[in-house]
Amino acid sequence: MNILFVCSGNISRSFLAEMLLKHEIEEQGVDGINVSSAGLYAYEGNRPDEEMVAYLFRTGISSPEHAARQLTKEAVDWADLILVMEKAHADAIRAAWPESVGKLKHLGEFISEGMDLVDDIVDPFGRSPYHYRLAQSQITLAVKALLKKLVSDRRGKQDAQTPLHSG
Repeated sequence: MNILFVCSGNISRSFLAEMLLKHEIEEQGVDGINVSSAGLYAYEGNRPDEEMVAYLFRTGISSPEHAARQLTKEAVDWADLILVMEKAHADAIRAAWPESVGKLKHLGEFISEGMDLVDDIVDPFGRSPYHYRLAQSQITLAVKALLKKLVSDRRGKQDAQTPLHSG
């Protein structure tokens, strides 16, 4: 499965989500999930937001290599699941690549699963420490819930494919 996180500049939110999910996948020993990120308005090669890098260091993820990437048709085609940070991101992707509709999900759905609430992931770039803490918390919770759901769905498919033996 190929997962693509998308935000505006690919230096704060989608970058953090990519790094956290890669870390969780490695920590839990999950195979078969590839992760990337991109920005709708990214400046190719921009370095990640220092506040997000510092957060990653505090959570035990060191030396995150990243350079901002612009969202492309190739990335949209590559992805099996595209997770956006804001409703506006989904709208922009749908307008540019209508074929992506079935792949689009809002990352905020994983925070409030089962409650029919979808919060945008706040854009902290250039804002207060509060906004950074809020975005970091939202993304961390959503990524953990996302991986839990992916693993659970995978187990469910494996169980459905396992024939029942009568004894």
